[in-house]
Amino acid sequence: MDVNGLVILPPVAQIQRIAGAILNHQSNIFVLRFMRPSALLIAFIIFFHNSGAQINLPQFNKERAAINKTAFIVLGSWSVANIITGIAGQANSSGQAKYFHQMNLIWGSVNLVIAGSGYIGARRRHLDLSLSGSLKQQSVIEKTFLFNAGLDLAYLAAGAYFIEKGKNSNPDRYKGYGKSILLQGGALLLFDLIMYSTHNQHGKKLLTVLNGIQAGPNGLGLSLSLN
Repeated sequence: MDVNGLVILPPVAQIQRIAGAILNHQSNIFVLRFMRPSALLIAFIIFFHNSGAQINLPQFNKERAAINKTAFIVLGSWSVANIITGIAGQANSSGQAKYFHQMNLIWGSVNLVIAGSGYIGARRRHLDLSLSGSLKQQSVIEKTFLFNAGLDLAYLAAGAYFIEKGKNSNPDRYKGYGKSILLQGGALLLFDLIMYSTHNQHGKKLLTVLNGIQAGPNGLGLSLSLN
């Protein structure tokens, strides 16, 4: 049957045609619509099982873990720098500068713990995930960095509030703390946005596997490009 230029086959014939093309490595593009869900699922399983050249899940998950490990090394280095300069600055300064370095020391200590636990978690992360497991992990990591970026904006607002409060009360403490919070919040916002962008770009490799799935008023469709 031909509908609007598309070849519509019975479910069994659809599966046989797709499977034969995949196994014979034919170069074609199939657009099959209105397939029964069970037929579409079987066809997709056949396609994905034979598409190792298009997406290597263990390698994809290894790359994601490597991105995280590199990120936590950067965060850890930033934390150590804040701890060192915070200790030295607090001991050798006074007024606003003293409180500025004091707050940097606190932030550095907290971030170092986060960076250390994150790095250990990235090293222990299971890489042998299914497609659904890989998609879930990808979604979680992207949402985590977006959520953190939202928190960073709150930190920036808190820093501005402290500076404003310092105009009327204990100016050295509040202004010193406020400037430190602005610095740390800004640095973390940049970090989280870069990490989200990096993971989002990397995740596009995984999403290409699902681009062929289409929904229509009469059922589901599968578009396959075989080279």
